[in-house]
Amino acid sequence: MAAVDDRFADWAEAVGVPVGSLSTEPERSEAIAELDAVVSLLYELSWDDVEHIFATFHRGWDYGARLARVKVHYDRWAAEVGQ
Repeated sequence: MAAVDDRFADWAEAVGVPVGSLSTEPERSEAIAELDAVVSLLYELSWDDVEHIFATFHRGWDYGARLARVKVHYDRWAAEVGQ
């Protein structure tokens, strides 16, 4: 996600990731949702905690679709790591 274009080519090569691998908005959005889920689990947040963060982070933010995608990844990763 960080190596979005050729400006990051040296860094991407050093860490072994391709430049621009998430080239479409749906790919980037899905990767962000999965990252939200994994970070939540690493911080040992319950699903109620995650919902509260989303609900209170930005007033007026329409977070429903993103939260739904995070839930899919949260459940999958939680089952995989036994949380």
